[in-house]
Amino acid sequence: MKNKINIDNLINEEISDFLNESISMAHENFKFSQEFNNSTFQNYEGFSNDYDLNIEKSNVKINWHIVFWLNDYGVENFIVVGDTVEGTYTLNYNNKQTDAVDQTNDKDISEIEWKFVVNEATLSLNGGLYVNSLNFDFKDNTCTISF
Repeated sequence: MKNKINIDNLINEEISDFLNESISMAHENFKFSQEFNNSTFQNYEGFSNDYDLNIEKSNVKINWHIVFWLNDYGVENFIVVGDTVEGTYTLNYNNKQTDAVDQTNDKDISEIEWKFVVNEATLSLNGGLYVNSLNFDFKDNTCTISF
């Protein structure tokens, strides 16, 4: 009977070591906002056949956060998540004959439900992690965040 208890304890320890469940660590201090004046935009399609539509100017703020997966041994995973964008972009209506801007219209970027795609985000020892650029694709409503 004594040997059975030791074997059971040994099996339970091995299972515990193997599973070593991780926890997700997200905190208010890991939420960030960053403002951009020159985001890139592509595949914007409007309803007008009379004009070429271009987006040349924007003032957009990205809200994002990081999450750590922790286990008994250390950091198992590091995830960057895009949360929301807010601000405006300026839609130019260019005359198809002269290419002159006939009209401008400021649009709210948050009117669209964006899916966030995070390009490789690496957090290195003694290094920083900041958003370098935002690229909005209206075709599939994705906002690619580059670090």
